[in-house]
Amino acid sequence: MMNKDEIAKQDILVHAQKLFQQFGLKKTTMDEIAASCGKAKSTLYHYFTSKDEVYDAVIFMEMTNLRKLVKDRVEEQKSLIDKIKTYTMEFYREVISKVNLYRLIQKDNDFLGVSKKYFLQMMEFEQSYIIGILEDGYDSGEYSSVEKEDIPWVAEMFLATFYGVVQYAIEKDGFCDEERIRKTSELLVPNIFV
Repeated sequence: MMNKDEIAKQDILVHAQKLFQQFGLKKTTMDEIAASCGKAKSTLYHYFTSKDEVYDAVIFMEMTNLRKLVKDRVEEQKSLIDKIKTYTMEFYREVISKVNLYRLIQKDNDFLGVSKKYFLQMMEFEQSYIIGILEDGYDSGEYSSVEKEDIPWVAEMFLATFYGVVQYAIEKDGFCDEERIRKTSELLVPNIFV
């Protein structure tokens, strides 16, 4: 159960997320965030030292929520193939549902500065997660087409490819709808992870 400070901080982040998604980092002010959540600006500064810190916390919150949702759905699956297919679908679905936020991250940071930091953090976490899935599949005999020591590289290449598709979908509205991702996953995942 969250305490009073955690509840207040969460409320600020939820309102800030909506403003950042709508207007971006540069056009959103601390005054607007305070007004949106019905708090004094001094209350915001009690929890956050700057708008950039609020922004960082919003991105961290979004990444944490994304990871939890995807992980929960993946853990419902039994087989390696179903786990990887579920991972691709759920990750894609969640990122696309927040496409405006991801575009703003790129736009506000030219995808080279701060957003690169977020991307690399996410990649590191996701790679570790996929490695765990693949190693479990290897240990159970489901995944035997590579040597165990090659699993980290396979996970990295899988994620680089998959994130490339997601990135392309973000950049090219509607290029890869959910049905295309599902068909691609159905076609490729069983052939890659045997």
